[in-house]
Amino acid sequence: MSRRWWTVDLRSREVHQRALGAREVLHGGRWRTVHTLLDLEAATVNPLGGENPLVLAAGPLAGSGYSNANRISVGTKSPLTGTVKEANSGGTLAYALGRLGVAGLTLVGAAPDWVVLVLGPDGVRFADAAPYLGLGNYEAAERLWNDFPAAASLALAGPVAEYRGLLAGLAIVDTDGQPGRLAARGGVGAVFGAKRVKAIVVEKGEAPAFAAQAAFKEAMRGYARALLASDGIKRYTSVGTAGMGDFQNMFGGLPVRNFSRGRLAEGENPLGGEALRRFIQERDGEGATAHACMPGCVIRCSNKVPDARGRVVVSPLEYETLGLMGSNLGFDDLDAVARMNRWANDLGVDTIEFGATLGVAMDAGLGAWGDLDFVEHVYRELLAGSEEGRRYAQGAARFGRALGQARVPVVRDQGISAYDPRVVEGTGVTYMTTPQGADHTAGNVPRENPGERSLEELMDLSFAAQVNAAASDALGLCIFGGSVTYRQKDAIMEAAALAAGLDEEPDAAAFDRLGREVLAMELAFNRAAGQPDVAPLPRFMYEEPLPPRNLTARLDPERIAGFWKRLER
Repeated sequence: MSRRWWTVDLRSREVHQRALGAREVLHGGRWRTVHTLLDLEAATVNPLGGENPLVLAAGPLAGSGYSNANRISVGTKSPLTGTVKEANSGGTLAYALGRLGVAGLTLVGAAPDWVVLVLGPDGVRFADAAPYLGLGNYEAAERLWNDFPAAASLALAGPVAEYRGLLAGLAIVDTDGQPGRLAARGGVGAVFGAKRVKAIVVEKGEAPAFAAQAAFKEAMRGYARALLASDGIKRYTSVGTAGMGDFQNMFGGLPVRNFSRGRLAEGENPLGGEALRRFIQERDGEGATAHACMPGCVIRCSNKVPDARGRVVVSPLEYETLGLMGSNLGFDDLDAVARMNRWANDLGVDTIEFGATLGVAMDAGLGAWGDLDFVEHVYRELLAGSEEGRRYAQGAARFGRALGQARVPVVRDQGISAYDPRVVEGTGVTYMTTPQGADHTAGNVPRENPGERSLEELMDLSFAAQVNAAASDALGLCIFGGSVTYRQKDAIMEAAALAAGLDEEPDAAAFDRLGREVLAMELAFNRAAGQPDVAPLPRFMYEEPLPPRNLTARLDPERIAGFWKRLER
């Protein structure tokens, strides 16, 4: 199946279509976003100016039923960090693009008036966004489904994105049509706001017909069988990402009350995967402990969390939200975190950055720990775009500086995810070295016992994880399949080549080469933007021991300054 790339000039409404060659299709997702940003010399632009490109790229397997292979990459220069950014999401957007034969699109310039981009078999149309402005994402999605009956998928820039709040991501609908999947990090939603793009509607298309259809289907079935046989994948299906909460609570690396402690409870974590599974099962109704966020995924690590009447409050409730908006804010109540997660989805904001910002606010005494009324107040202010709401919308780093707070958990001005680097040291190395800012999905190393590895070993582990994550993102693969994916990289690359229509078979090292190329380009972007290769952890983490292990950070930036020499090996 041939794939096209669309470049949309929002100011002139001109659309350029280009057919991609097979090798270009193979280099999709995160590879394509950073490559396009470099081509357009975006490293030195104003992130919230019209000259900052937005790139949305699917992987080569998009539109097929290949499991966990329909993620979308959203790339731009981050207004939050000033670095390169790729925000990655599941949901149905990449699948819908693949069925239109579209590998992705580049948005350049800024629209004079707010628009909805409608992508269909015949190209791109522009619709008036006025009916959807100011609405929360749930209401906006409902109206868009009604107004565009041919739609297969939606992506929305929520109300916080409209006023360029740096908490904002791009909300993408899941298989139930709900806007619960976010390309969340780095303030990418604010760039949509700067371009006055309120939503993207992708219309229905046909299933892709690959040249080697029989061989591709067999590869697809083989990968699915391997996933279903994996004990690690079975754990994801059983308790979802929330299972990490059980481990980190025991391990002592959980964020509690603005990263002041590493354990929420002795014994079982009341916000962990086992507690969440029982919570959903006991309420029954519309709840589900396993749910596929994207078509064809057999992992089904998502969930549907019901209220006391059995009606779905939010889907999904994941570990990062349970950590940053739960234990980090002094909550131990699943009902409360589910409600806050829905508010965040309605706003279209990153729950990690939102939770980090609220944690700083509570630490400063603006709200009490575990105060749901305070969080609802902030939600209402953000929704209204009030002066107070806009202060919170700038994210943890800027909000903390405005308050004069010393305890602000950020790296490169981006909120740290739910792994405290004083204990979870391998992920701490990733926070400091990834061009993306404090993003665990760039290369998570969550289970190494602190102090048992040398810094050199930790750097090796982080680098390998970053290569794997970058290659997965380039292929549109969810990293939650990694326990299988990284054991059969040859088979993965062969399937991707079949989907792309590439005649030659990739060699054994093609997967790793793909990931290394992504990292090299991102590093080049950051250097052109004047960003350092390594950024420090927050000062308080070097000074304050974290109970119960009572460790301070030993990740000295000077001692890991040579991290990126690994790209030369």
